[in-house]
Amino acid sequence: MTSTLERVEKELNVPRDQLLRDGMKRYLEFELRRLEIDAAEIRRRHDVKSFEGLWQKLEEGRVSEEECFEDLTRLEFLEGRAEKVVRLLEELRH
Repeated sequence: MTSTLERVEKELNVPRDQLLRDGMKRYLEFELRRLEIDAAEIRRRHDVKSFEGLWQKLEEGRVSEEECFEDLTRLEFLEGRAEKVVRLLEELRH
């Protein structure tokens, strides 16, 4: 039984490496958009531009830990993952 990848490669005459590269690129672009949307919602909710901005608000006492702990943790994860995705996308473009 042939895999879908092999069928696409043969039936559309597209090299496997191009299919894989293009597929990874599309996935990473989609993932980056999802991460950016999620992070933007948290930043909007706290009126900050980044994890560091929210952390600074916490340190200055303008927001309590109870108010922002989950968002702070999530935003750190989202921004870190987005950085990884951007690096991977850059590698694919070269």
